[in-house]
Amino acid sequence: MKQAGMTADEYRSVLKSVLQFYIQAASERLSTLKQSLPPKARQIMVGIHPGQSGEGFFDIVVHLDGPDRYFLQKAIEPHRLLFEVKCIDGQMQPDVPIFDPDEATFSVNDAIVDTCMEWVEGLWQRLGGVALPAVVFGEEGYGTVESKPLLP
Repeated sequence: MKQAGMTADEYRSVLKSVLQFYIQAASERLSTLKQSLPPKARQIMVGIHPGQSGEGFFDIVVHLDGPDRYFLQKAIEPHRLLFEVKCIDGQMQPDVPIFDPDEATFSVNDAIVDTCMEWVEGLWQRLGGVALPAVVFGEEGYGTVESKPLLP
């Protein structure tokens, strides 16, 4: 359902509660990913990828940096996707608010990135980090900060 009149703070609150429901599954994926890191990986980058239209779709995906990135990503492929919003049979899965980009009174994509960065930071602390440097970033410069280091 399209949202009208929702403020950025209200949206962030709803999004936090939805993300909280998926914290266990995402933690398990990160834990499995931690165990299957290829030896050539040099850095972990967790990307928040909002949709270009600003409607409210987004993915949270783990990327590895190092030589031969293609093979690094393939090594962790089953565990890379931490969260995904999609539309199935006309229903948002999971049920997050969506917006008409022309009617939103705030940057939906900035709110998504800021909220998801906090969520990823919590996941990372819960995991205890890994033996590699890690960062969370918002794609296309969305969010109030470009990136944040992830600390255990």
